[in-house]
Order: sequence, then C-alpha cells, then structure tokens
Amino acid sequence: MQLVFKHSGVSLTQSMLKKAERAVLKSAVRIPRATGATVRFDEDGPERRVEIVFTAPRGTRLVATAAGRYWGPALNAALLKLVRQASKERHTPGRRPAAHG
Repeated sequence: MQLVFKHSGVSLTQSMLKKAERAVLKSAVRIPRATGATVRFDEDGPERRVEIVFTAPRGTRLVATAAGRYWGPALNAALLKLVRQASKERHTPGRRPAAHG
C-alpha cells in the first residue's frame, strides 16, 4: 500500500509522523482492498486538521476529516470516521441470490 503524507508549512515531529504511519497502516487492515492512503495535516491558528483519503480499486475513495487542538486526537478521530465508513460499505446490501426450487 502506498502511503503519502502532506504537511507543507506545518511543523510535525518525527514521532507524530511515525504514529500516523502506524495508525493508518493498522486501519488499512480493516478497509478491504485499500491500495493507497494520503494523510494531509493542516493548521489554522490553534486548530489542527487531519484529512485521510483511502483509495481502492475502481476509483473507490473513503475520505475523513477531523479537527482538534492537538494532532493526536484529530488523527484518531479521522481514523475512527474512516473505519466506520468502511464498515458501512461492507455491510451495504447487495444483490440477493436467486431462489432455487
């Protein structure tokens, strides 16, 4: 899986980037057939925003954004939203099998 971090103009520590990498890769296990992820970090005054975009085959994208005063809680909230989206997609009703007999 390809993982891209975007954080121009934002000062992030190496430990925060490592934490984000571990958390995104752990969440990718719960998202079927994820082929890549982009994590964007942005700040506006005291607000920190994290946007995570997972891509999958056939152009499927899951996007979650969260904001908070600190990077860690914002990252965790965005990941939680992504996992919820993925579980909803997996449980959407599909075609019903044809009745036999």
